[in-house]
Amino acid sequence: MKQINLRESLNAISDVVNNRPRPLREFDQIFMKSADMLLQTEHVSRYFDDRRVVCIGDGDAIGLCLVHLHNLKILDKGPRELHVLDFDERVVLSVQQFAKRFNIADRVSAELYNVIDPLPKKHWRKFEGFYTNPPFGKSNDGRSVEAFIKRGEEALGKDGVGCLVIADDSRLQWSRDVLLATQKMVLNNGFMITELLPEFHHYHLDDVPDLTSCSMVVQRVKAPLARYSSKRLEEAQLNNFYGKGKHLRVKYVRDLTGGSRFPSTDYKLELIDGEN
Repeated sequence: MKQINLRESLNAISDVVNNRPRPLREFDQIFMKSADMLLQTEHVSRYFDDRRVVCIGDGDAIGLCLVHLHNLKILDKGPRELHVLDFDERVVLSVQQFAKRFNIADRVSAELYNVIDPLPKKHWRKFEGFYTNPPFGKSNDGRSVEAFIKRGEEALGKDGVGCLVIADDSRLQWSRDVLLATQKMVLNNGFMITELLPEFHHYHLDDVPDLTSCSMVVQRVKAPLARYSSKRLEEAQLNNFYGKGKHLRVKYVRDLTGGSRFPSTDYKLELIDGEN
């Protein structure tokens, strides 16, 4: 494995961090700490090397980190192409603008998409890897985790790999329960778990500052259905999606700045029923 320069690496991570829009806690957007972002990027770069990868949501911007650090030759491995699907237009625009500024638009792209909707047909089985760090599912028995993983699996072709970031904290029984349910789900869906790094990440989180999560890598071993069959999430899956009483009712977070960031009034919410 290539020995990396710590200063170069953290400076490159800071490029990405400085580019991100501010997190919206109401949608469980909780950002990983910068040093852990570097460790996670190096970790998954080996699994995604020379693969076409999709990120199912990417508020942390690990996708940009993967391509940026590889492009700067800080990491010797990285995805061939990476596409971000996110319901937050601020995230989508930030990816697109970063890609232009650092001349990596040929390798990284982004598109507005909400997991409540069926996966677009153009993405069905088109990727060789997927990455997701979904809402942790404390208040919905992991149904929000299941939704994001499902979209990743649908985008994945034969022999694809996925990386899942899920709450993993030995002090919190709910995290153990969700982690167990997630492992059962991926096994039942024809995947094997090839690696799990327990309690690997830390977050900027005011109410649970010591919360940790794991990085789980899965490999598809059972041939997927070739016929398109993606469906809208069921109504029961939308309840408590982002926490207790925080149901999935917002279709998109719309940017009001043209991609810039201001302290307030920089976005509006577009509800699923079309109201604003």
